[in-house]
Amino acid sequence: MRVGSSSGDSPPLPHRSDADRLRLTDLGQYLDTLVFAARGVWTVTLVGVRPFAFWGAVLLPLLYLPSLYGIGTGQNTALFLDLVVWHVASIVLGHGHTPFWSR
Repeated sequence: MRVGSSSGDSPPLPHRSDADRLRLTDLGQYLDTLVFAARGVWTVTLVGVRPFAFWGAVLLPLLYLPSLYGIGTGQNTALFLDLVVWHVASIVLGHGHTPFWSR
């Protein structure tokens, strides 16, 4: 009775042949699929975010005056700059939205 096993007792390990390697055309197909999926995710996300961004771009300027009222302190200056950044982002993301009454 043998306690150990020799290399002859175990099945041979599979080796990579040229057919198993990823070909350049396969890589192109995978990249095309990845780009297609990324565009789909971006489109779905933009469709959900665009109306909120549009209305944010419309309503955020109403908050400028209250934030400018106390502009003397550093905290209010940061709030004002945050509002400007959010407003610009809302304008960019909400640009293509068409409200339901103007369709």
